[in-house]
Amino acid sequence: MPEKLLQVENLSVSFDGFKALSNVYFSIDPLSIKVLIGPNGAGKSTLCDCIIGKVRAAEGKIIYKAKDISRSPEYKISQAGICRKFQAPGILERLSVYDNLAIASREKRSWQQNLRLNLSKTEKERIEETLELIGLETRRDLQASLLAHGEKQWLEIGMVVSQNPDLLLLDEPTAGMTAQETAKTAELIRKLVEKHTVLVIDHDMTFVELLKAPVTVLHQGQILKEGSMEEVRSDPEVISVYLGRAHEEPMHA
Repeated sequence: MPEKLLQVENLSVSFDGFKALSNVYFSIDPLSIKVLIGPNGAGKSTLCDCIIGKVRAAEGKIIYKAKDISRSPEYKISQAGICRKFQAPGILERLSVYDNLAIASREKRSWQQNLRLNLSKTEKERIEETLELIGLETRRDLQASLLAHGEKQWLEIGMVVSQNPDLLLLDEPTAGMTAQETAKTAELIRKLVEKHTVLVIDHDMTFVELLKAPVTVLHQGQILKEGSMEEVRSDPEVISVYLGRAHEEPMHA
């Protein structure tokens, strides 16, 4: 595996003359967590859209596993091992927790009248591992619509993990969660790096601190600061961006 799993080089994106990203350099190590933060409109979603192939950059490159994927279609990027979880859960609410994971785990993407039929031994093992990972073993037969909000988010993370990606992009995974659910989500994400690389996109400083991971701050389409949470939190420019004034107090979204 290359030294960097993902490298973004000199990336620029424009929409009708507005520069959403400008000369962005960014990288992620294999089997690590990196957090991308910034106020609304900073360019976080645009950068992720470029990584998954949804948006084409005007300039620059995206290198994944030492290959340039800048012009690759979305499905090819997904097949190469990059998956994104959006802010709103994308689960199938009328199905059980288990059946949601069964669909995501299938190596052959075909619908069956009974979703549990014809699952291979490997697929069944993957589902059981995922249920344990996301803490929903006792909810396996519950209809997904009956899950709490945090549990729905964990189920969708499990569905993404079931596809065995090398790189997961998690977009505001704790949106709408209680403090307890947020803490459990941070714990879950830290477990993921045993087998996956994770890029978390967020702006909640309390949650970001729980991840104990390197942070990249985007502001107006440019990298403002990179470093540990402590370094970012104490940077006057970052404080000014989040609070509008440069004095020491906790930063919140």
